[in-house]
Amino acid sequence: AIAAAAAPQLPDFNPQNLANTAWAYAAADIPSNALFEGSRFAELCHAAAELFNSTDLCQLHQWLLWLEERTLAWPRLSPALATRCRERFRAEEGAPSRLQHRVVAALAAMGLPLREEVRTPLEYSLDAAVDFEGREVAVEVDGPSRFVGRVPAGATALKRRQLRAAGWTLLSVPYWEWERLEEEVVDGRGTSPSAYLERELRLTG
Repeated sequence: AIAAAAAPQLPDFNPQNLANTAWAYAAADIPSNALFEGSRFAELCHAAAELFNSTDLCQLHQWLLWLEERTLAWPRLSPALATRCRERFRAEEGAPSRLQHRVVAALAAMGLPLREEVRTPLEYSLDAAVDFEGREVAVEVDGPSRFVGRVPAGATALKRRQLRAAGWTLLSVPYWEWERLEEEVVDGRGTSPSAYLERELRLTG
């Protein structure tokens, strides 16, 4: 219903509208021929190419990843614009949080080979990647900004889905579980962080 209403209005969309719409459909994982099947959307993006800001370019990169994820045969962005989107997405660097440092330190204390801030071929950045029993597992330390309540936010859900579609085994460490573990260690009860991580890594297999 949204696509049917939006499709006739596409020529009036500003650059942010175009990028937001593409990203929203990628995040929801709902293909829409009405919006994207013909050449109009790609042509509008080409016309607005110099007006897209950093966020717009990142959203369009994730939309392009979605087309590959779903093998959707819709017209792509121009090679020049697609390259700009990829380069902008690659340049987005997140600052490691204190929570991330604590989780990574616990992984290191287990003697697991690990890498921090790993850049994947999709240009996503992983908090860490660990070698566990011969398998490489992506570890994402998910703080409050990655959730709405305790439900993964759209950006979080999209990243997880696209990483898994690319073949990554993924372990999410939600902030509330880690904080609970640390409180229990202080109180001398419950599961240790190392035992929790080992259990969760085994479950990814």
